[in-house]
Amino acid sequence: MKKMILSVLIALSLISLAACGTNQTPESSDASEQASSSAGSSASQGALEASVNSILTDKKEVHISFWTGTGAANFPILQKMVDAFQVQYPNIKVELSNQGAIGELTDKLTQNIVSKSTPTLSNIDITTFPEYISSNAIVDLMPYYQNKDIGMATSSNGLFRYYLDEVKSFGPEGTMYGFPTNKKTSDVLIYNKTYFDSKGWQAPKTWDEVVSYAKSIKEGTGKPGFSFDNAYGDAPFKLLSEQWGSPYINADGTIDIDNDASKSALNFYKENMDKGYFTMPELLPSTEGTKYTSNAFVKEETYMFIGAAAGVQFAVPKPDAGQKSFEVGVAPLPQKDHSHPVSFSKGEDYVIFANATEEERVAAWLLISFLSDAKQNADWLIQTGNLPISQAMLDESAYKQFLTAKPSGDSAYYRAAAVNAVLALGNLSFNKVIPKSGQLAQAVGDMWEAIMIGGGDNNQQLQAAAAKVR
Repeated sequence: MKKMILSVLIALSLISLAACGTNQTPESSDASEQASSSAGSSASQGALEASVNSILTDKKEVHISFWTGTGAANFPILQKMVDAFQVQYPNIKVELSNQGAIGELTDKLTQNIVSKSTPTLSNIDITTFPEYISSNAIVDLMPYYQNKDIGMATSSNGLFRYYLDEVKSFGPEGTMYGFPTNKKTSDVLIYNKTYFDSKGWQAPKTWDEVVSYAKSIKEGTGKPGFSFDNAYGDAPFKLLSEQWGSPYINADGTIDIDNDASKSALNFYKENMDKGYFTMPELLPSTEGTKYTSNAFVKEETYMFIGAAAGVQFAVPKPDAGQKSFEVGVAPLPQKDHSHPVSFSKGEDYVIFANATEEERVAAWLLISFLSDAKQNADWLIQTGNLPISQAMLDESAYKQFLTAKPSGDSAYYRAAAVNAVLALGNLSFNKVIPKSGQLAQAVGDMWEAIMIGGGDNNQQLQAAAAKVR
């Protein structure tokens, strides 16, 4: 998919942009940022004000299209939110359509950029931003974010800073080409609490403890104790290498993966693979070759694994399906150094496409704002297990009640436990995005599997991966 995007946009003779950063405090208004963004705004201030007035005061009817990659189980919840938006703004007509998984959605979006028939609004993966920005396919949202009538920059219920820092990092300083969706997650440690309790163990907080437990599990059951989902192909290596001290991507945007820290992290996992303490999901019988551990975990083919918080409900045994019942534990990610925790935000961001008229852009921004509202998101967050993106969401009474539920076998409890595990770590970083981010993820994912499954030489495979993206 990424190769297709690159080939299409290179054919249009486009140049990519990039930037990076992280923070975790809530967002507040910043006068200097407002000043720096106004000069380079993608929309004329006069046209923007006129369009805001046309929609909010004159109630002009506007039609917009919203493409999403939301899964079939969650799509009805999103549809309900969009329906509520249209009740509040009856003059804005929204055509919502599900375009499949994020890869399929991105393929369709890229094809429509070429034919100039993009939707008004969509969600995209962060690695897609450099190409879309350099092709002028999407618009800078900073003027809408800061607008006195429809903006959110001065809201006391601002989003968590690290989500906003992420979208502000995609383009030049003072711009914001995306906006955080309510489809955010992060990784957590999932473990067989019943088994752990029988041994008197607590959830491991360090990688040394993970190894110690995995060794005991192997010796006691003959099975590997730990697995790491690799649906995001570069996730295991990226997390470990940065926890071990690798920059991965330097501040100037250069790729730095072939270094001592990355080698140590790679050797750490491979050594424990060779001893039978660690495994990969593809090597477990019940995963049927997929990159997710949950099916094997519920059948006790391994006893702990790292996976996305939003997917923890799939790691709960189902006795009515013949699976042995046991209690599942959810904990924050193990760390190499707890004084410098590393855990990454995952998920997509909204974009508005340049083919839209100014009035359509205003309408799309109003929809983004509505979909980011705390009250509108309580049911979404409870049902999907996605992370809250603002303090206001955390403060919603229904959501607070959800997060404080007592332990039970209900899937809702496990969704809450996973969110609490992420929040307990207290800090999320975001992935730095550069023009070669897609190529880097592919190269690293291929390298990881070549070593952990194919038995390739660590140093040779790492050097080869670095050479591919040099």
